[in-house]
Amino acid sequence: MMAFDQLPAAVRGTALIAFAAALWSTTGVVSRVLFDHTDVSPFAVAFARLALAAPAFIGIGMAAMGRGFFRLPAGTGRWMIALGLAQAGFQGGYLAGVKLIGAGLATLVTLCLAPILVALLAALLLGERLTPRVLVALPTAILGTAMLVVSPQALALGDGLWLGLAAAMGAALVYAAFTLIGRYAAARVHPMQTAGFGFGAGALALLPLALATDPGAVADGAALAVPVMLYIALVPTTLGYLCFFHGLRHTTATASSILVLLEPLGAALLAWALLGEALGPFGLLGALLLTGAVYLITVPGRPSAPS
Repeated sequence: MMAFDQLPAAVRGTALIAFAAALWSTTGVVSRVLFDHTDVSPFAVAFARLALAAPAFIGIGMAAMGRGFFRLPAGTGRWMIALGLAQAGFQGGYLAGVKLIGAGLATLVTLCLAPILVALLAALLLGERLTPRVLVALPTAILGTAMLVVSPQALALGDGLWLGLAAAMGAALVYAAFTLIGRYAAARVHPMQTAGFGFGAGALALLPLALATDPGAVADGAALAVPVMLYIALVPTTLGYLCFFHGLRHTTATASSILVLLEPLGAALLAWALLGEALGPFGLLGALLLTGAVYLITVPGRPSAPS
């Protein structure tokens, strides 16, 4: 049997990114299990995710860069703070959506709307051209989201549906801002610096909210809360990002864009298989429309072959 490091570079890169997307898709499912069986708040989980992952990224960054890890290029410190605030808003909003409307629906709405919002904000704020693909993807995404929302399964959630959707859509908007800021930082800051400093700043921003939402619930539900929080911080977050960053070195942006689509679809499938969160035919069609809209936004018209 051929060892992994003996496989062609493009195959290794593809496998690593697909594995990262699969790991990310588990976050909403395990969080929903925690919310269903304890009183732990989404903000406590979001804080733990960032606070536990940040030291791991800092340690990995120091191993790769030495003391240079703590020397940020001039003028990038404020962008690290902005990334941290955006990461805090995304984590808090997304996990609040998971608690209110379920892992599958929250993940689809948050992660499929985010690229659409990135394209719109880039056009409005950065002067990027609205391409025909964007103009097709926008109404497709709106229609897909509407079909998810008005499906019988979603409407059965009652009053929590609209608050949960607001949280998921807010998370998508914040994640879009995170992406745009990240575009600026990527050319100037090492990925581990972005992860370490950004996650650290995000954890500090979430700390007051985590403390204000019954921190005693974590202690009361420690038997489940501690392993779930450790899993989220170390497996889908730390290991997932490491696999993603390493995979990017061996595959194209086109291939990685397609593979990352596995995350929302994987989350919906896991939520159906493990939690009984069925989207139904109407919601499933909406999920496919959303995914198709993201494909239009993220994948160039003429995909190039992996190098």
